[in-house]
Amino acid sequence: MAITTYAAITVDSSELAMKVYEMSRPHGIKEITHVRHRLSLGSEIFTTGQISYRTMSEICRVLEDFKKVMEEYKVSAYHAFATDAFRDASNKLVVLDQIKLQANIKVRILSNSEERFLCYKAISMNEKAFEHMINEGALIVDMSAGSVQLSLFSEGALSFTQKLKLGASRISELLHTLEPEMFSYHELISEYIDKDLTTFFQLYLQDKEIHHTIVMGTKIPEITYRVMEWDKDFTGVMSRSKFTNMKLSPLLKSEQSEVVIPAILLFKKIVSLTECDDIYLSSTDLCDSMAAEYAEKKNIRKPKHDFTEDIIATAKNIARRYGVDMAHVENVSYLATEIFDSIRKLHGLGKRERLLLQIGVILHSCGAYINMCQTRENSYKIIMSTEIIGISHQERVIVANIVRYNSEFFPTYEDIEDEITRDDYITIVKLCALLRLANVLDKSNKQKIKCVRVSLRENSLQIVAHTMADITLETGLFHQKADVFEEVFGIRPVIKKRRQTPEALAQKTK
Repeated sequence: MAITTYAAITVDSSELAMKVYEMSRPHGIKEITHVRHRLSLGSEIFTTGQISYRTMSEICRVLEDFKKVMEEYKVSAYHAFATDAFRDASNKLVVLDQIKLQANIKVRILSNSEERFLCYKAISMNEKAFEHMINEGALIVDMSAGSVQLSLFSEGALSFTQKLKLGASRISELLHTLEPEMFSYHELISEYIDKDLTTFFQLYLQDKEIHHTIVMGTKIPEITYRVMEWDKDFTGVMSRSKFTNMKLSPLLKSEQSEVVIPAILLFKKIVSLTECDDIYLSSTDLCDSMAAEYAEKKNIRKPKHDFTEDIIATAKNIARRYGVDMAHVENVSYLATEIFDSIRKLHGLGKRERLLLQIGVILHSCGAYINMCQTRENSYKIIMSTEIIGISHQERVIVANIVRYNSEFFPTYEDIEDEITRDDYITIVKLCALLRLANVLDKSNKQKIKCVRVSLRENSLQIVAHTMADITLETGLFHQKADVFEEVFGIRPVIKKRRQTPEALAQKTK
């Protein structure tokens, strides 16, 4: 039985943490040790905007100690991720370089969407009732030191997600400046968080059915411990009335009361707005999420929930928000993926790039909502301003540029090298050529071509359109896009019409 030993390291705003796991297919993932080191990174960045040399040296020293623990447990693989506080530091790149040089550990800063997505995947693996809860309607409240992410799952899929800058440490640090004038700390926190949360619920959650609230974050272990002191029967799930009536006075004795109390008050406000009666405190943290992601990549364990569909569902919800013709994007998505799959040998791209193509198709015309004369540029700005859970910031840049250059003009790498790498540029060029070709096959937005057969021949890509409709417009404009496609892939796409309905074709292939 092959056992993999894996270490997950996180550099959070309030601590450095490492968990070491043993992984195997028969037994899954087992935590074997957990080491932590308190850190005042969040408050330092909040007040000064950067990481001091003293804190950087402390991080390097602790990471060197973590390496000794990894050697002791004979760790075969590790990842080290930094989270939201690190993202806001003006000198983060210098600090990362020094960590690599001094501690010989490579730390990667996770984007917010990557961090949250990892946590959701871990919950789906660790919590048996996850599928049941998201089918009935569940709100996941994921709090970090600097922000809170609210994600609604409805009918088994991610409906939408939104980040609010209401993290426990952020609230605590902000209110410290008002300390001399404070009469009631609790009331002041409640007043501070009320506006943003109420506005959010009015915009996104009004009339939504939420039967379960899953609360997670860095302070959940501390909160769970305090809840167990208050409620001896607590098993991880509690009613709304119990959670709302939880007394905060015992928490004042806690060393972390300054961040635990804002977190609980924030959770209480969210729970009161959702009016759901099932509150679940999840102990899953980022280290667990990293272990789950690694286990999935190594085929040791797989999540039951298909998160790829969630990413697509999120993109579709964004598109609907901007009045996109969903019948058109569904049809273009089908055509684009059919062409993508038929020329794998030519483009050399994988599943991830296929997903980015689908997202690009779904969002390529959302900018028309703002100005139809500048659809592509506005679509680019919308995508860059909108978080899509499940893809990294750099992947979002790729999608935005696929959409931006869905035209006859395409810039040279030197024109946009500040934004993307050379490899990303090549990926954008290929996916953009695919989007252009697929998009022109539904130029009229009437879905005249609903069924195609795509095949590679010696010098051409044969696209046979099975339709009874008049596709003169589509075939007339097809040749312009074919020139671009040929320039990128070195093969000429050719469209042929076959007068046959999709129903007749389906019957024939049975």
